[in-house]
Amino acid sequence: MDGARVERTGIALVHEGEYIVPQAGSEAVIEPEDESGVIHYYFPVQVEVVGTLPDTEVQRVAGYVFDQLDRELATRI
Repeated sequence: MDGARVERTGIALVHEGEYIVPQAGSEAVIEPEDESGVIHYYFPVQVEVVGTLPDTEVQRVAGYVFDQLDRELATRI
């Protein structure tokens, strides 16, 4: 099976064994350990809401997405 270009940003359902290759420039950046012994990771996250929602609802959705991201990342420590 061949891959194809993603034509629209959105949430993806990824199956075990699949490979995801990021677009050039979207890779995570790792900052070296500082004097406190902490390593900082920076990576771009884009949340796109398609359609029309009130600003309060957009903020609620964004908050939910980032809460879920924080929860998932906390399990990997």
